[in-house]
Amino acid sequence: MVVPSSFDPYDAEDAVRNLKGFQKLWYHCKQQPLVPIGIIATCYALTRSAIAVRGGRHKEANKYFTARVVLQGLTLVALVGTSIYMQSDGKTQAERNAEKAARRKQLWLEELDRQGGRLPTSSSTNGNGNV
Repeated sequence: MVVPSSFDPYDAEDAVRNLKGFQKLWYHCKQQPLVPIGIIATCYALTRSAIAVRGGRHKEANKYFTARVVLQGLTLVALVGTSIYMQSDGKTQAERNAEKAARRKQLWLEELDRQGGRLPTSSSTNGNGNV
């Protein structure tokens, strides 16, 4: 059970979720820089192959079509490899969500105790922790 809280700490996942348009695109490009490079290279090879086909240069077109397939494969490998690397901390998403829920519940209980006057705040304690 997740308890709603007005005292949630900064959460990077929530911050990414709240980004708009190009900010989110830029964030993900910085996280996985090989993927946008692969996409641009694939588009370049596809464009060059289309130009070669229109010009009647079929050997050149075939070379660029082959390059496109290879670049698409490398882009996919970069995407999957980076995703696996970033998830390699040994925890599943369910475990991360459970830890996050437990952390939120603990912070919520501490906030309720502070509001109820049962826990001293940092400004009301003296040097040895007594009120």
